[in-house]
Formats: sequence, structure tokens, C-alpha cells
Amino acid sequence: MKRLFLGLLSLALLGLALTGCGLLPAAETGAERAAPLDPLTGRAADYPGQRPAAVMAAGGSEAAQQWGMAQASVVLEALTEGAGQTSLCLVYPALEAVPTVGPVAQGRDLYLQLLSAQQVIPVQRGASIYAANLLDLYGVRALDGHVLGTTAFTYQGSWGTPDQFCWTTSGSLLAQALSSQGINTAVQRSSGSSSEEEEPQLPPLLPFGTPEGGTEGAIRAKVSFAQGEASAFEYDAGTGQYAMYRADGRAQTDAGTGEQVAFDNLLILYSAPTLRDDGYTWSYDLTVGGGVYLSGGKMWNILWMQGKESTLAIYRTDGTALNIAPGRSYIALLGSLSEQKLSVWDSAGNTLAVP
Repeated sequence: MKRLFLGLLSLALLGLALTGCGLLPAAETGAERAAPLDPLTGRAADYPGQRPAAVMAAGGSEAAQQWGMAQASVVLEALTEGAGQTSLCLVYPALEAVPTVGPVAQGRDLYLQLLSAQQVIPVQRGASIYAANLLDLYGVRALDGHVLGTTAFTYQGSWGTPDQFCWTTSGSLLAQALSSQGINTAVQRSSGSSSEEEEPQLPPLLPFGTPEGGTEGAIRAKVSFAQGEASAFEYDAGTGQYAMYRADGRAQTDAGTGEQVAFDNLLILYSAPTLRDDGYTWSYDLTVGGGVYLSGGKMWNILWMQGKESTLAIYRTDGTALNIAPGRSYIALLGSLSEQKLSVWDSAGNTLAVP
């Protein structure tokens, strides 16, 4: 953890973004510059030069509904505290792209570490002591509901609903608070840029490209985090995506749009968890691990680690590099905790072997 903390975090959160390859001035190359790609999806960038927004959100069965999941480029999920509820992080390519989103939850350092090279703008309501210390150490400003209150956050609750499931926000509301919080939405330039004319570029989160090989027939999957807490998925060949379901079997819908949440990629990353000194919060080893990747109805057993060309480098179990299909991604972290497991089935209901 310390190696990742000092390496990955110090690079990104201090504003040392990597620049893209081959983006030399046209006068020197005689060719047009390559169109910038979205570092979260690997597709054409709609918000080039903008810092992504990372919204901390409540997960698990107690959160009756979520806003903004269907439009997030990346959804991260893990058991970050205790033995029950999971937490979510919904990531968008720019603050401008954030729809009505929530329930906004406290900041977790796990997600800030995973997304550190993307120079994300954290959106939260309070923070765990570990997330607060991390943000303070690197001077990263968050858009925090405990600070901004109803000027940028909206109460969506009803009588009897716990407060942690009641607050939403949006990019348009948050934009009003940027100047008062001293937050710059533009990607910071790398100190190693060869030319001041180069547009600053963020590294891709994943090694996007066309994945080769894979085991056919990976149609359904269930990621179990704790007793009664799981996220399930079913592949739709018509859309080429995995539709998401809640632990009780209901479709996971976006409370803002009513559409079912779906993803092009499912990445389940195995990581060794450690209980922190508060006896409640889980820390994960983010340096290296195994896992499973699902896309297009296929499955790959994988190895993952901190990357150089991308934030996460993905490999097959034989050590050869594996590309991740461009598109929206769901990324879960699983440890060796009780009840945590991944199950994958084919269309006939047969269980596929996973690590």
C-alpha cells in the first residue's frame, strides 16, 4: 500500500499528469494530432482537458435507490467498512457531465487511491478520517456537502429515511461552488511535457483496446460482498452489455432516468484486505492481485497491477497483456473476507471456473 501511495498518488494528486503518446505538433510531424480519448472509457473524449468527477455514493440494500448510475463512465464498488453495506464511487468524465447523482456519501480513500492518476475532483458529504488525511496531505480540495450544504446539495428524503440516503447533487449545482472552493477543473500539465503547446493528457484508467481470446458463454455473474449484499449481472447480446441487478433480484435502475444500469466491462479485482487501526475500516492492497474480466459474453482470468501506460495494467494468467474493450466499466474489489466470492454461469446455468 505504501508503494502505491507514494508512487501513484504523489504523481497524480500533485498534478503530474502523463501526456499522451504521439501528440507532437503538426508542424513537426506533418500530420494532424490524434483525437483525444476519454481516459475512463477509451472512447472519443467529449470533455478533453477536463478533470473527471468522482462522486462517493451509498451502496448496498439499505440504499433504496441510486441516482446517476446509468450515466457514470465507471462504477467502483467495495466493502469499505464493517461487515455489511458496500460503498460506491461513480465517476464521470467532467464535472459538467454529472447528472443528478446520489445518495452522496462520505469520501473513502480507497477510491481516491484507485483514481489518483485521473486527477479526479472528489464529491462527498464528509470523509472518513483516512480520506480526510489523504486529501489534506496532498492539498486536494473536495466538493463537500458538509461544507456547501443546500447551496449545492439537495435533500431527497422523506420522514424516517436515514440522512445518509437522502442527499443528491448535480454538475450544474456544483459548478456554482467551484470558485469559492478554489477548485480548477482543468487537467494539470505534466512537468515532463516537451512543449508548452501540448494539451495536457490524463493516462487511461485501463489498457483499452480489443480483447483477444476469452472463455465463451459468460452470461451471468454475481459479486457477493457480504451476507445479503451482492451485485448481479446478466449479458444481453442485443446491447452487448451486462445489465445490473440488486441483491434481491430486482433490476438496478437509475432513479433519475428509470433505465436499468448496464456496463460493457465487468472487472472483479481480488485484493488482500486488512482491518485498520479503528477496528472497522478495511484497507486493500492496491499493488497487485488476481481477478476476472467479463466482456461481450466472454470471461478471462486475469492478473492486475499498477501500470505505466495505464493506471491499471491487466494481464492474462500466462503473463501476456490483455486489452480492455472501450466502454463503461464496473470495477469491484473482493478480498478473502467471509461471504465474499464471485460466481459466473453460462446460459444453461452451468458454473464456470473462476480463481
